[in-house]
Amino acid sequence: MEYTNKENENFMSIYEDYEAFKREKKDLINNLVKANSKIINRFAPVFAVVDYLDEEHVVRSLNEEEETFFSYGFDYIYDQFTYIDAILKNSFNNDILLMEDFQDTVNLLLYIQDFKSEILSCDDPNVKKGMKLFQDLEDKVMKLIEKKEKITEDYYGLLDDISFKVFEANDIEIQTVEQIFYEVAIEYGIYNEDNSLSVFENAINDKLLKTRA
Repeated sequence: MEYTNKENENFMSIYEDYEAFKREKKDLINNLVKANSKIINRFAPVFAVVDYLDEEHVVRSLNEEEETFFSYGFDYIYDQFTYIDAILKNSFNNDILLMEDFQDTVNLLLYIQDFKSEILSCDDPNVKKGMKLFQDLEDKVMKLIEKKEKITEDYYGLLDDISFKVFEANDIEIQTVEQIFYEVAIEYGIYNEDNSLSVFENAINDKLLKTRA
């Protein structure tokens, strides 16, 4: 889902799209929030910044940097929740409680998607070769889900090994979207840097689940 802010009239529609997205995903978000799920916890900083900017644009014009963060953050949330929806429907028969029982497995798949996206945005041919490694790991994890088997902790170790081989070995430092938006949330005063334990509560709250009329 791509947006451009070159023309203000075109860009304004992204806020309506964000409100529509929250309405469409309200039940899924609500259920994951109630379960304090790791699946949505990882999105807390992104939701916090995007929701903050969504409210800010109502009372003032956002600057170019803010528009970029809103667009990038919303694109990320949209793509990830599209992937979550596909897993929920195809692998768990729309049973959110069952998917929640596999939250560590689903979370691993979401991190794999993050790394695959990094590869797609990178021009280094050596990094491009790493796509197969991540895809093979994703396929392996999906087969476990099909058999309703959960991953073991060493799968995250395997993901770390692959990411090191693909990125760090090629002198490319990766900062996750979650990390980027956490820093932005601190910069905007949404988060208190000395109170990081309240990240989930501060970001995923009643305000997030509401939509303007």
